[in-house]
Amino acid sequence: MKKIEIKISGKAISAQTGETIIHALWVAGKGDLIKTGCAGGVCGACTVTVRYSDGKPGGTELACMKPVEEGMEIFPCPVEPDKAVEPVFNPDALTLQSVFPTINRCTKCGSCTTACPMSIPVMDSVLRMQQGSFDEVAEDFTTCIHCGLCRFVCEDKVKPHNMGLWIRRSLGKSQEMLAVRNEDSENIEKEWQHLMVEDKQERLQRAKHFRETGSVSA
Repeated sequence: MKKIEIKISGKAISAQTGETIIHALWVAGKGDLIKTGCAGGVCGACTVTVRYSDGKPGGTELACMKPVEEGMEIFPCPVEPDKAVEPVFNPDALTLQSVFPTINRCTKCGSCTTACPMSIPVMDSVLRMQQGSFDEVAEDFTTCIHCGLCRFVCEDKVKPHNMGLWIRRSLGKSQEMLAVRNEDSENIEKEWQHLMVEDKQERLQRAKHFRETGSVSA
């Protein structure tokens, strides 16, 4: 491994090639400079902006996944946590706007799409949210790691990843409730057919059993 120098928020750190940014910070005893979560490329807590002193194109990266490179300059992207919003049954565009009123501030600048480390078409998805095309939105945000970068770069205080998560959870809740209702309907139909057997004596016996036990052995 080769010794190199990287910079975190302007502070020089000694690192070795092959290490990720996070591992380099841990080895240097500077782990508090960047927030971490899962350390496995899933949660997005360690999202950073990377630049290079030689002019090489940089961008947004996950510090737990990005290997260190000579001349790398790293800047954390702190995103304050936001309050969770409970999902609803059968969400629509009007409900979304009432829960996230800043959605109508979107100026279509595209900064959110550029910043997304997962290549999600964030701006286009926000427009789909305004139109109520929630199935497409849910598909858009399947790979979202909730790093908050889209919210971080938005000057209009739109919260794309929060809205994407809320839509996915609301659609999931709606499907769960629909599945329960369908299952209940099927069970009720089976129980009714069991109780309404053609033979009168058998029907009376089954009705008596139901009154005494409260259960139907369909």
